[in-house]
Amino acid sequence: MSRTDDPLKGADLRTVTRASEILFAFSSDVPELGLTQLAQTVGLSKATVHRLAQSLMHVGLIDQDPQTRAYRLGIRLLQLADLVASSLDVRQEARNPLQSLRDETGETTYLMLVHDEGAVCAERIEGSHPMRDLSTPPGTRVPLHVGAAGTAILTAHDDEHVETYLATLDDARRRDLETRVVAARERGHSFARGDVAQGVGAIAAPLVDAAGVPVGAISLGGLLARVEDNEAALASAVHACVASVSAAMGWRPAS
Repeated sequence: MSRTDDPLKGADLRTVTRASEILFAFSSDVPELGLTQLAQTVGLSKATVHRLAQSLMHVGLIDQDPQTRAYRLGIRLLQLADLVASSLDVRQEARNPLQSLRDETGETTYLMLVHDEGAVCAERIEGSHPMRDLSTPPGTRVPLHVGAAGTAILTAHDDEHVETYLATLDDARRRDLETRVVAARERGHSFARGDVAQGVGAIAAPLVDAAGVPVGAISLGGLLARVEDNEAALASAVHACVASVSAAMGWRPAS
């Protein structure tokens, strides 16, 4: 990409560039830097570095030692690094289990990954039935209150997180999602009827990483009547797929 193709211009681009330089000033050899050291390292004034550092602290990308006032990289960067690594690795590790799940059930299988309080389809293996679910192509983002995968992801979060998400919804959607989360926790899997496409039923179970954080869900979808008639067997197959992916990633199945 040439400089003229940059989506950010002028002051905005300069701010992002300078903030990035501050983050990359730290290393394993130099994990902490005082304001003067940091300003010298990035070649900016102390006033500019202080202003940018305060913004980075506000979003958790850097921290400041309360005693020494030295800056260090923030814990949120670890969360982002884990998410990137998980997103890259889990897709590869999930392909064969998703294929096996499709072969066993004949239904379309999905890997949905958490992204910005929603779920993105990272992988889809099309079902083998003549009438099959093709409602969520790879790259599609679905809110957590729509579909089986979103409900499954929420069941693996603590109550406080669920309540925070519910507070963003209108009354009707909030009541519906509350009911679905409770039911999914009791059953051990979520079941959606016609959420994403009319006449489609979907079953999902969450993927939980080694730290106990839900990173996504495995789901399958097919003709609603067929999925309803075979719910127990399909749910068991989904859980087996989750266990296979989790084992490959060194994670643990969600309880």
